[in-house]
Amino acid sequence: MLGKITLMVTIMTALSPSVAAAQCAMASTGAGCVSVPESSTAPRPNPVEIGSYLTRGEHSIMMNAGYFGFPPVRDGWVYIRIEDDVYRVDFSSFEVLEQVTYQANYYFR
Repeated sequence: MLGKITLMVTIMTALSPSVAAAQCAMASTGAGCVSVPESSTAPRPNPVEIGSYLTRGEHSIMMNAGYFGFPPVRDGWVYIRIEDDVYRVDFSSFEVLEQVTYQANYYFR
């Protein structure tokens, strides 16, 4: 059994080109190597702050929130979509109560 494993490792090592060999092959064609910096995964800022008040008529109320997997609207609040996020907003005062995008079964971006 150990002989089969050693043979398999030897074959796999012989078949897979090394990094140096790959760079050498690219250099012979005149192609250069480009290093791509890692993208920053910093969270994007929220378009509105929790506790702030929205101006009526500037944003759309989601009428089909159940389609996106949100719980039913109740207790006087509604869902409002602002940019790529969904917020739970008090309908009488338009105060932003919380961001609920994570509750959706559909990704808005």
